[in-house]
Amino acid sequence: MGMIWVAYRRDRLYADALIADPELIEDLLESDDDVTSVDIDKAWHGVHWLLTGSAEPDSSIASDVIFGGQPVGDPDEEMIQVIDEPRVARIASYLAELDEAFLRAGFDPQAMIRADVYPSGIWEEPELLGAC
Repeated sequence: MGMIWVAYRRDRLYADALIADPELIEDLLESDDDVTSVDIDKAWHGVHWLLTGSAEPDSSIASDVIFGGQPVGDPDEEMIQVIDEPRVARIASYLAELDEAFLRAGFDPQAMIRADVYPSGIWEEPELLGAC
């Protein structure tokens, strides 16, 4: 299956309940609510690279798009994070300022391969940028 990335929009009460009881993670992951979720599948690391120019998370708002938030549950099982409303607003403002040229400028297949950006073996596929 591999590592995928999905974001779910939930209210503060739900987030607090998830933090208090990580067992609720299973219910969240099994939900099939495409209206309040965004699924970028295995492209998450490539998106992080385009935003930050790095494979590693850092403290920037750009990195928070993929890696931000308070960890919940067992990171050996799933990497679940809860991002509070003020941080979500800052992330949204950051993303609203980006344009296609910025993202395309960050696309460097050789650098992504050297940095071991997940998933391996796709960054040189000729149709990859055309799909964007």
